[in-house]
Amino acid sequence: MRSVAFVSEKGGVGKSTSVLNVAACLARKGLKVLVLDTDPQANVSYVLLRGEKPRRPTLHEVLVGQAEAVHAIVPTVLEGVDLLPGETSLADANVNLAGEMGRERRLRVAMEGAGGAYDFVLVDTAPTRSLLTTNVLNFVEEVLVPIAPGLFGVLGLGQLQADVGQVRRFLDNKALRIGGIFLTMTEKNNVARDLEDQLRQLFGGLVFRTKIPRSVKLEEAHSRYESILTYGPKSVGAAAYLALTEEVLDDGRETNRLDGTGGHSSAHNAA
Repeated sequence: MRSVAFVSEKGGVGKSTSVLNVAACLARKGLKVLVLDTDPQANVSYVLLRGEKPRRPTLHEVLVGQAEAVHAIVPTVLEGVDLLPGETSLADANVNLAGEMGRERRLRVAMEGAGGAYDFVLVDTAPTRSLLTTNVLNFVEEVLVPIAPGLFGVLGLGQLQADVGQVRRFLDNKALRIGGIFLTMTEKNNVARDLEDQLRQLFGGLVFRTKIPRSVKLEEAHSRYESILTYGPKSVGAAAYLALTEEVLDDGRETNRLDGTGGHSSAHNAA
């Protein structure tokens, strides 16, 4: 099982879109995929469950110890993709767990007996630093970072590097690493070109070659509870996510990954 979280401290960068479509691309290759929705907005759950409210138990009950993860996993509209759904009550988990023993380990412990049946576990996260996100970082093997054109997403990379380093130092997940950075919502303009140049100067081969273009078909696919592979199979968005998935699967990029302890210039200097 390979576990990957899509993390960004900036909202609206195509994080949930990327989770949905990378999951679809992996499933098309015959791989068994589990999606964990740890974002209280639950956008991924909404699409994968055709807009229906998830039945209980959900991830919230799993994290607070009221249910086993295997009992909360459900099938989805995407063949080969299962879901451990999130919903708005996840926001309460940060408060409910704050004073509990092992609060940073709840997801890691819960998934010990639940992930073995899958080739990939993909995790969607909220665009905030929280106990939920710490749980995710203490569970997954690697983090993928989507960045949309603009300054603030780059600045957030420095904090994410620090968070990864702290998890490795103080919690269980000594193997956690930043596995890649990819550009989303790109257009042919100076802002996008400048951002790409800046990222490649700072992080080199850690930045994926594939860029996800701004595409209305990606949004339309969500509203129809589909992935871009079925809604717009010949679109630029479908081609981009197929290419991104190939890069995710490419183990040849291993030497370019960040472990959070250094090795590249800090993104705080990106401005």
